[in-house]
Amino acid sequence: MEHLLDIVSDIRKENCILILGPDIIDLGEKSFFESMFDEFLSDVQSKNLIDVTPQYVFTNEDLVQLQPTARESIVLRMMERFYQKQKAFDEPLTKISRIPFHLIISLLPDERLQNIFKDQNLDFSYNHYPIEEKPKDVEKPSIKKPLIYNLLGDFSESDVIITFDHLFTFLSGIMGKRELPQNIQEALKKARTFIFLGVHFEKWYVQLLLRIITSKDKREKYTILKNGNTNDVCTFIARRLELDFLGEEPINFLDELYAECKNQNILKTTAKVFISYSHKDKPEIQKLITALKQNNIEIVIDDIDMRGGQKINDFINVVKNVDVIIPVISENSLLSKWVIKEIYTSIFSAQKHILPCYLDKSFEDKSFIDKAQQIVKNEIQDILNKMKERGNANWDDLINERRELDDYSSNLPLVLDEIKGRKCISLTETEIDKNIELIVNEIATLMKQ
Repeated sequence: MEHLLDIVSDIRKENCILILGPDIIDLGEKSFFESMFDEFLSDVQSKNLIDVTPQYVFTNEDLVQLQPTARESIVLRMMERFYQKQKAFDEPLTKISRIPFHLIISLLPDERLQNIFKDQNLDFSYNHYPIEEKPKDVEKPSIKKPLIYNLLGDFSESDVIITFDHLFTFLSGIMGKRELPQNIQEALKKARTFIFLGVHFEKWYVQLLLRIITSKDKREKYTILKNGNTNDVCTFIARRLELDFLGEEPINFLDELYAECKNQNILKTTAKVFISYSHKDKPEIQKLITALKQNNIEIVIDDIDMRGGQKINDFINVVKNVDVIIPVISENSLLSKWVIKEIYTSIFSAQKHILPCYLDKSFEDKSFIDKAQQIVKNEIQDILNKMKERGNANWDDLINERRELDDYSSNLPLVLDEIKGRKCISLTETEIDKNIELIVNEIATLMKQ
């Protein structure tokens, strides 16, 4: 447990770097590359592309030897299809996207991690180290905008290490004139902790990369690999490279790290949203809440009764750290003094992004204000009657009620005018399912403004 606390502490300080390998997922007794190679061998077309004679099979190095007439692009497509089929990557990579790493160095050449960031509307930057060309400059990685850096290539650029020729060209560059981008070098120098998740160290070139990435300084280096702590070769490498092998499966370690980040409330969200609604509408609101949470949006709900004379300043304190306020308009909410106060303050005082939604179209009813004002008139009459009954007794609570009614009466027309002038999204029973995606997209757009 202590190492988790140390890791999370360094993640917070942008002092922890994740190096991600394909063996984060478990494909059985064989490694990821061995499983891919076996699939290639079962395909007739592959046998015409890859030299399968024993002296040219390098499964321990994750490399192949192509037939003299083979087209490299075809092999790359085959590899890319194999990566695409591995749906087991989705869950762990989604968790990784939520953990606030500022720099992820990936040994996977596909786009799955980037696409997961995009699907969740999480900000990030991306680049890769090319086999032959000079590496492009990259943005300085940060928790707010993490950098994903594919170290061993990119399928979309047809720039992936699959043969020894590629590897030698790559190593001669990264260890010579074509250094890693300056911002990555600085991040590597600053880092106190390195997590190697699903990375095999038996490969000689991975050991060279480790030296380049972590230098010779004594820093915390944890590696999590299936059965890694029981392998004599791994034990030898661990001592020579000053690595600590954690005796856990990669997925289990990731689950524990994710849970600790959640416990410390540092998991990334696309936005923090406050929903203003009438508690009478809570059953209808629950579907919206569930859908937004599934889209990685943090929800702040007024489950604690803030009414009872509590000052509006307390409401402002509640929403000061949210990004978007969603007023849910209905007949119930428009007849609620407190909801109208929340909406009025959100629009005219809190200075937050507002995304109105509605459960019914009572806000378009021209006679609604007259109906509401009649209710206010009746409630004021009830207050006056109570004052008479009490005689000269304490009227403080009744005065507060009268003040709230006066505020409601003056604020309601302003709120209705404002709502009518804005784009409102339907949450009616027949439209809520199709409009959830629209709401998520609208929140993402507001976050960029």
